[in-house]
Amino acid sequence: MLPFELKEMVLGIISGESKSVARALSLIDHNHDSDSEKLLKKIYPYGGNSRVVGVTGSTGVGKSSLIFQMAKALRKRNKTVGILSIDPTSRATKGSFLGDRVRMQELALDSGVFIRSIAGGLDSAGSLSRKIFSFLHILEASGKHFIFVETMGSGQDDCLVSKVTQTTLYATIPTLGDEIQALKAGVAEIADILIINKSDDPNRDKAVAWWKNIFAMDEKRPGAWKSPVLAANSISGDGVDAVLTAIDSHERHMKDSGEWERRKKEAIREEMRLLVVEQLLKDAAEIKLSEKEVADLLERKAAPLDCIGKLLRHRRR
Repeated sequence: MLPFELKEMVLGIISGESKSVARALSLIDHNHDSDSEKLLKKIYPYGGNSRVVGVTGSTGVGKSSLIFQMAKALRKRNKTVGILSIDPTSRATKGSFLGDRVRMQELALDSGVFIRSIAGGLDSAGSLSRKIFSFLHILEASGKHFIFVETMGSGQDDCLVSKVTQTTLYATIPTLGDEIQALKAGVAEIADILIINKSDDPNRDKAVAWWKNIFAMDEKRPGAWKSPVLAANSISGDGVDAVLTAIDSHERHMKDSGEWERRKKEAIREEMRLLVVEQLLKDAAEIKLSEKEVADLLERKAAPLDCIGKLLRHRRR
């Protein structure tokens, strides 16, 4: 990228120009390392002021639809919104459906909303892209008031989203039957706000009561945030204003308690960890075994750990 092109892109990003933001995200997504590094260094000072909210939960519970309704409500309050949705990617074809723009067509022409689907899969850490922080830096620099990060799904590795965002929403539905899996995944630990979607379901009250009991059993230190359990409907939008109010309340509580600064620091540590992992993966890809080393391993004349130890020592020299 030429210097004047970089300057033009940076100016476009900090002025909130969607085209520049889209180009920057594509640059990062397509591994143009030298150019993306220059860009990220330039825009980094302009970030840090957005409200970053994670939305996780099992596939099919309506995470995208909930984000759509929250974005609509925030636009009525004149808040700008960025949406990053991590979609599953086929390990065989590297293909990804990237369907969130289809679901959010009503917002597509709103200049105050930026929507981007990101392929997960091989280039992911848990259910998030390893480049999630770089994507966030771009959207933050563009001045978005709120940024929603939607994970691919829920599982043991979804705890990462709570280290990336300041508030984590966990979405479920009354009839999902995922209580045991949810407990295994540590939902009570990562969910700052739990949303029972499809609030028109007759089993809603039972589900709300069950989850409230779960959170009541989670022992927390005095003065810690107590995660609310809220019912909402991602089709009609019912209950979405209460969710946004809870997000605001969570922010105030974190700032008053010092948790806000702690989470910001935790996010920086997590970003550094992912960057180190990324660099190690690049280094690992450049390590090549000789035919003799392969033959020795095949004939069990050498052990894999001994072999890789020699290769790493040679590379350090």
